[in-house]
Amino acid sequence: MGEWGGCECRFAAVLLCMKNKSTFSSSPFVLSLVLTMSCSSSEKKESDPKDSGFAMPYHLHAPEAVLQLPVLLREISGLAFSTDGKHLLAVNDEQGSVFYLNPQTGAIERTRDFGNTGDYEGIEAVGNDVYVVKSNGTIIRILESGEAETWPTSLDSDYDVEGLCYDSTQHRLLLACKGKAGKGSAFEGKKALYGFDLKTKTLADTPAFLLDKSELLRLKGGATGFLARLLEFFNADHAASAFGPSGLAVNPLDSNLYIVASVGKTLAVVHPDGRLLHAERLDTDMFPQPEGLCFDREGNLYIASEGKKGVGKVLRFDVKN
Repeated sequence: MGEWGGCECRFAAVLLCMKNKSTFSSSPFVLSLVLTMSCSSSEKKESDPKDSGFAMPYHLHAPEAVLQLPVLLREISGLAFSTDGKHLLAVNDEQGSVFYLNPQTGAIERTRDFGNTGDYEGIEAVGNDVYVVKSNGTIIRILESGEAETWPTSLDSDYDVEGLCYDSTQHRLLLACKGKAGKGSAFEGKKALYGFDLKTKTLADTPAFLLDKSELLRLKGGATGFLARLLEFFNADHAASAFGPSGLAVNPLDSNLYIVASVGKTLAVVHPDGRLLHAERLDTDMFPQPEGLCFDREGNLYIASEGKKGVGKVLRFDVKN
């Protein structure tokens, strides 16, 4: 959406009229009230205060490479690197297949079928095994032999699991929830990452990480107060406070957790102790629908985006020199 100039209330009015033209064309008083409230509220943009001491090691506006993906991956939904570092691994929304991609060209070099159609949202490699997660929280382990094991979890469709990665420090998978974070008022305004212990094959009862949307907003900047709530109600994907995790990975260089959000178009960085270090809005033209990310052994960052009206793609960002 970019930086706004002048009176932000004009944009709010446009959204309202687009949402329900008939209501507002017949209700000038309501429209006037909205304009007054938007302009009179103390909306202020806050820049990143840099109080975390974190320096972003990637230029997210300038990728070193853009890999155009085949039509089968126009709806790419997860991205990882193979354990041997030779391939990017990908899944799409519906097909029960792992796609092995050339990391230099994005071409499909081979596929590996593991199941029927389903809502597959994340992928990760751990040793000789590949793990895939569905939106209902079910984890699929694909063995080197080609056999597959299915492990249901308590994260049902209300949690809307969208991302998967491996946390080697605790030998667990981390599952990112785009939907609700948990039950009860304590989880309101939060987004959650849950840990799945690979030794016991159990999901933790409480989140491994909880992200506060207000803290994300503070770091990435944007409108607050009435206008932020208005935007989130009418156009959640572009609201400054929006954050719906869709992919995550641990950076091998510093062990920080990187989380990309399709809803809200944001990249967040979280310290292993849970502190939010950085949040940055992504360019919507460059990332129409970011759905996954991973790192190679050198720490270079790869972000996958669905094509929407175009082709799917993977963008590579090298570590700053």
